Amino acid sequence: MERSVHGVIIKRLLIVFSVSLSFMAISGCEDNEVQQSQEFDEQPSYAVIKPVPQNLQQGMPEAKPVEMLSVADPTPPEQWLLTLYQAKPGADKTRDTNYYQRLLSSIKPHVHEQPRVIANRTVQTTRQLQEMGIAADEDQMLEDFAAQLQTVNGRFVYGELCANYSNLRQQKLSHQEAILELFESL
Repeated sequence: MERSVHGVIIKRLLIVFSVSLSFMAISGCEDNEVQQSQEFDEQPSYAVIKPVPQNLQQGMPEAKPVEMLSVADPTPPEQWLLTLYQAKPGADKTRDTNYYQRLLSSIKPHVHEQPRVIANRTVQTTRQLQEMGIAADEDQMLEDFAAQLQTVNGRFVYGELCANYSNLRQQKLSHQEAILELFESL
C-alpha cells in the first residue's frame, strides 16, 4: 500500500512540475516578444542610404548577351546567334534567323551534336580565341565549317573539330589556313 501511495505522490509531483515548466516556458516567450517589440520601436524612422558606387552613377550597365545556351533555355539557337550578331557594331539589320538556321542545318548531318550544342561550341571557341588575342568570328566559322563538311565523308564530333580548329589557330595559322588544314586531315 505504501508503494501505491508513493507512486501516486510521485505522479502528482511530476504533473505539478510539468505544468510549472509549461507556464515558465510560455511566460518566457511573452517576455521575449515584448523585448523584441521594444527593440523594433526604438529603431530610427528613417532609412540609411549609402552613396551609389562610382561605376553605377551613369546608370546600370547594359545587359550582356548570354554567353552560352543552357539546356533549360528555350531560346532557339538560331535566335541566340542572331542576337549575338546584332550586338556587333555594323551588323546587317536585314539578317534574320533563317541565315543561322540554314548554317546549322547544313552542319547537323555531318556531326553527332544537335544545333544548340553546335551553336554553343562555336561561340565558346571564338570567345576563347578572342580572349587570347586571336581574331575569330562565329559567322565565318559556321559558314566555313558548313561548306567544308560538304566535302568530306563521315560524321564527326563537332566539339573535337572546334578544339582542333582552336589548336591550329593558336599555332598562328589564319582562319583560312586552319580551316584548310583541319579539313584536309579528315
